[in-house]
Amino acid sequence: MEEDDVTIREQNFHSQVREYIICFLLFAVLYIVSYCIITRYKRKSDDHEDEDAVVNRISLYLCTFTLAVSGGAVFLLPFSIISNEVLLSFPRNYYIQWLNGSLIHGLWNLVSLFSNLCLFVLMPFAYFFLESEGFAGSKKQQHGIPRPSEWHRKQLF
Repeated sequence: MEEDDVTIREQNFHSQVREYIICFLLFAVLYIVSYCIITRYKRKSDDHEDEDAVVNRISLYLCTFTLAVSGGAVFLLPFSIISNEVLLSFPRNYYIQWLNGSLIHGLWNLVSLFSNLCLFVLMPFAYFFLESEGFAGSKKQQHGIPRPSEWHRKQLF
């Protein structure tokens, strides 16, 4: 009886590890594709200060994460349908046994969680964080006091 418990626990452990590895690999592929898409269509900016580069890099990573989650949400329904059909066609195939209902259910849960996180937390943060730095190349003002321009100086004197 005790050996059966150990074998069942080992099978559950291996199943969980397999699901985590598959989820990580799928998300890594989606993240790399999303990064390539965003950097391809991103406007090329001039060399800016280090603060602007850090802000742009953080916003880029957050937007890439959001696009990867969106891609996962889009591809999850066809993936679920195809995996169900493959499992029904080959129920005892050794090479298809990793594709099970627990994996699909876990993917649906992760996509639901991360899509809500991206929609309500990460995207607003990325937008406001990028906007808080101002436009690229604009001069920074200190303590909210505007600097007088040349035109104003000529008008005053």
